[in-house]
Amino acid sequence: MHLSPAEALQKRDQLVAEGYTVVPDVADAALLREMRAWAEDYFARTVVDHKYRYQGSDVHVRQPSRWDELGKEADERMFPDPFADRVLTYPGLTAACAALQLEGLHPSGALTIISKPPHGPPLYWHQDYMDWNNPSAATPWPTKVFLSIYLTDTTVANGCLRVIPGTHRTRVELHDTLPDAHEREIQAVDDHQSHPAFQDHPDAVDLPVRAGDLVIADARVMHAAHANTTDQRRTLVLMWHDVFPFPAPPSWWTGPVPKEVRTADPTAAFERRRTPSAYI
Repeated sequence: MHLSPAEALQKRDQLVAEGYTVVPDVADAALLREMRAWAEDYFARTVVDHKYRYQGSDVHVRQPSRWDELGKEADERMFPDPFADRVLTYPGLTAACAALQLEGLHPSGALTIISKPPHGPPLYWHQDYMDWNNPSAATPWPTKVFLSIYLTDTTVANGCLRVIPGTHRTRVELHDTLPDAHEREIQAVDDHQSHPAFQDHPDAVDLPVRAGDLVIADARVMHAAHANTTDQRRTLVLMWHDVFPFPAPPSWWTGPVPKEVRTADPTAAFERRRTPSAYI
């Protein structure tokens, strides 16, 4: 990674304003080889459940030191592995986040391996935020982000990411019409070509990247992925992080702070909710 201070500032501001940014060349060749080998071994011996066909896969690899937090038995889709430690503590990842001034960054303790197989279908439009009842949903800055490292170059042909800039803060029709992300209703769709969640959007932006690039995105932003029309897998490693502990704004924030945030009780508990609320 070679970002000048001005470039880092531009990417930080893009994350806040548009809901996403791309940091090039974060993962070096050694880490990419390790991640590819791990993924190739896993998918060579594992059959992915059909219900994850639109995502491609949904594999959760947790840091061994944090496995007991879940209170679950390991299975082929969720298990501890030192591989998670290797990626989550990778210095290049830490340096990229520090350069963008992502303060209070706290990882979930797990990786999600998302791998679209050859000729896999597109991923539907969705947003992944789950705290829409909480006033933190009203912040102009992110409070939860996903960090994705791509293991191969991506293009429209092999299923690159798509985003709708600004939808982390501005309501669009999709907020009121989409099923909740990754739940039974959308997983059960058979004819994806006619379903609204798979349709093109006039404001959509394709994000082709190179292997080793890092995508950082606000959990609230609408995103999807093209189909993989090639004969090769398209794999990424995704990491969820909390950032900018609520309700305090980033130390560098100079804009207005919404009333819902200024008057929020940080000790209050709220029921988790995937469906967008009046906070957007």
